[in-house]
This record gives sequence, structure tokens and C-alpha cells, in this order.
Amino acid sequence: MENNIIIDKDLPLLICDADEVIFNFMDSFDEFLNINNMYFSYETFKLNGNILQKKNNMPINSNEVPKIISNFFEHYTMKMPFINNSKEVLKELSYRINIIILSNIPKTSSLDRINYLKKNDMHYTFICNEGPKNIKCIELEKLTNKNVFFMDDLPSQIVSVNNSCKNIITIHFLQNKKLIKIIPEVKDCNYKVNNWNDVKKIILKNI
Repeated sequence: MENNIIIDKDLPLLICDADEVIFNFMDSFDEFLNINNMYFSYETFKLNGNILQKKNNMPINSNEVPKIISNFFEHYTMKMPFINNSKEVLKELSYRINIIILSNIPKTSSLDRINYLKKNDMHYTFICNEGPKNIKCIELEKLTNKNVFFMDDLPSQIVSVNNSCKNIITIHFLQNKKLIKIIPEVKDCNYKVNNWNDVKKIILKNI
């Protein structure tokens, strides 16, 4: 897929996650769970073990979690709200850098995500990914002669890219206050931010 991606090699590149970075995933997910007689406990920073049934406060079987996630994206991909200033800052940055959205959304909902982005005048290259993002980032890094930035909310993704792509500037982004309280410490990153205005400052300072 990367062979078909055409970007300006003389401009910097931002490789940006979508859920909980561009889109307000967690508030939407809370709403979805509530409608379906479940809730998220916010005990730890992971899905397994934190999705509980309302009727008995027992965790959903981990085997059921992928199905719940797929159902969520099926119903919410086309209506998930944007995180404050994400859309506006990306547009502003797009005049000065390349932007690629790298998302671990279920493949069945990837076309919905592309269409929703286009509907909001966000015509950025979109890649549907599975698992760690370092492999894709290694390939994408080769497409530009300038600085590359990688932004994600998951510590594991930040670590995977930081360990494999030493020249990529990593930005850990998380704005959800409930998640900030339970997230493990993120050591392996260049920057930690919780709002898009700071993202803009970091990128403009490093291009």
C-alpha cells in the first residue's frame, strides 16, 4: 500500500493515530456501552477486564471484546465527534506538512472512516493498520527527506515506533481525563501533550 502513497518528499510528515487523538473515541464508547447495558470501569488502561455488565458488574468475557469493538465502530464511525481543535489544527498544518492517518480501526469500518473524514473536508491519506505501527512507520519514513512525527494515545504504539524508528519524533497525545488518571507512565517519547494547540507548537518548532 505504501508504494501507492504519493507525498511531497520535501515536506515533513505527520503520521497520526485517529481514535482518541483525532476522534473522541472514549466518550462515544461509553455511550455505546451504556446503551447496550454495559459500562467501562476505568480500572486499568486496557479494554479486557474493564467492560462490565450492568446487571451484575461482572467483566465481559475477553473473547467477546473484539465483537463489541466491531459493533461499536459499525454504529459510531460515521458520527464520532472530533477532539477539540484536531480538525482545525490538522488543516492548518496541512499547508506545511504531509499528513497520513494510521489507524487500527477494524477493516470492516475503514471505508466509513475514510468517508467520514472526506465528509469533513479531511482528505488525508488513510491507512488501516493491524497490530504495532512500527512496521508501517519504517516504510513511511522513507517517503520524505524531512522530519517525521508520530502521534498516538497508546503507550505500546509509542514504544514500538520509538524502538524501531530512532529518527521519528514521537508525540504521546491523551486528552481524556479519566484515561490520564490510569495510563501507565509513558517514558519512551519525545513529547507528551493533552491538547492540539501544543501539538501545533511542537511540530512547527521542529520543521
